[in-house]
Formats: sequence, C-alpha cells, structure tokens
Amino acid sequence: MRLTNPRAEVLGPRRHRGELVLASVLGFCILILSAQAPARSRRGSVLQSWILSAAAPLASAVSALSRTVSSGAESLQSLWQAQSENERLKRELAGKNRELFELRAQASQRSEDERLLAASAALPNLRGAAAVLLVENRAGFQSAVIGAGSAQGVVAGCPIAVAEGLVGRVVTVGHAVSRAQLLVDASAAAGARISRTGELGVVRGDGRGGLHLNNIPTTSTVAAGDLIESAGIDGIYPRGVPIGRVTSVGRGSLFLEIRVAPAVRFSQLTDVLVLAPSPAIVDGLEGARSGRP
Repeated sequence: MRLTNPRAEVLGPRRHRGELVLASVLGFCILILSAQAPARSRRGSVLQSWILSAAAPLASAVSALSRTVSSGAESLQSLWQAQSENERLKRELAGKNRELFELRAQASQRSEDERLLAASAALPNLRGAAAVLLVENRAGFQSAVIGAGSAQGVVAGCPIAVAEGLVGRVVTVGHAVSRAQLLVDASAAAGARISRTGELGVVRGDGRGGLHLNNIPTTSTVAAGDLIESAGIDGIYPRGVPIGRVTSVGRGSLFLEIRVAPAVRFSQLTDVLVLAPSPAIVDGLEGARSGRP
C-alpha cells in the first residue's frame, strides 16, 4: 500500500503557481525595460522595434493582399470599360453600315433615275416612271407588276420601256399597281422594223426570254447583228423604240426564221417608263365609257 504526503501535495501546486507568477513578473519587467531602452537606431524603444519586427510580415501580407485586390478591381473595371467601349463601337459600326447602305441605295436610285430621264428624251409621250415590284415567269407566261396605277394616269394599253428598249404593255390596271405583259411572253406580239433595210414584220415572244421576227421574206438581206425596232403599225407601241438585235437567220419555205436577242434584260428590271397609250386605244376607252360602238 502506497503512502502519500499531504504536505508535499499542497506544496507542489503552490510552487508551480509561484514559478508562474515569477515568470510573469520577469516578463513584465523585461517589457518595461524594453519599452524604456532605446533601440540601436535611436528611434523608438526596443519594444517598439520588436513589435514592428513581429508585425512586418503581417503588414507585408496585408499590403500584398491589398495590392492584389486593388489590381483585380482595376482589371475588372478595365474589362468592363473595354466591353462597354466594344459595344459602343459595334453600335457605331452598325449605324455607319446602315448609313452606307442607304447612301449606296440612294446613289443607285439617282443613277437609275438619271438613266431613265436620259431615255425619256428619246421616248414619246412619257407618263412617268414606276418601280418594278415583281417579275413573273412561268410556263411561257411572263409579266411584271409595276408600282403605278390609275391614280398615276396609267390605263390598259400603256407601253412600258427602259433606256435599252421596249419592255411590254400594261394589261391590267389597279388603283396603285398594274400588271404588264412583257414582250418575251409567249402570247406577246409587236409590229417591228429592220432598221437597216426598212422591212416590216412582227416580233413575237417565245416564252423563254427570246424573240422571233416573223413575216420577213426569203429575199431579205437581213443579217445577224441588225437592229430591230418598233414599227408603230400595231396601234399599241410607238415607232422607233429598240426591240433587239438579230442573232441568227434561217430559211423557211416562205419566210425567214429569224431569232432576236432582246435589248432589255427582263430578269433585271427595277424601274420602267410608262408611255401614253396610242390614240386608237384612247379612242376605244372613251368609246367604252360613253357607250359608243
């Protein structure tokens, strides 16, 4: 059986507490002395020097963290400003592109108007210009819808043309739009004249974008390259408007088989000139209104 000494048990904790108190007093004294003792640099005390030395890594870390955060904030701000500037430049570029497109369209329209105006000097009884809204080509039927109607003085039978030559005639009239039969339609025909020889014939469309010149006798000297123009003998089209040029001449039994390339590019029509109808058509319309036979 182990015996214990109560006095030793009491003195043990007291001794430890005494050592702790003594260490605390010594530490406090050291702090007081270091706070009073000057540092080597003679600026501040030794305690201040110790505190500054101990705090230096923390201050450096805080400073580095602050610089990192500041740099990141500046980078984010720069990125946002760059994105905002990029969006602004995109909007400005889109606006400039729209302006450029509009200016090009206006210049193209002015050029077309000038071309039509120059052509109008050679065309008789001009009523005005009209935009081509639609060109139809199906099963030999070729027509165009133009942006002019009875409100602009257009009537059925008005010839239409461009600077290059004859296009066709108006067949149906609405208030603001009209439908025209193109000269290359399979059922279209016009009185024609060979400019070089003066011979008269009839030009008919083939429904596929080409023309045939009929009723020219085999004794004719017509040749490829000859200009074909309207003859003014059909009561619809005026005289002297170009129709096309001869591309080939073949011999038939009674008449020559003549193919003609149209002067007009029908697939590229954008604007046309509307001419006044012939006197015969005007008389027919007036007779229909008055009930005269």
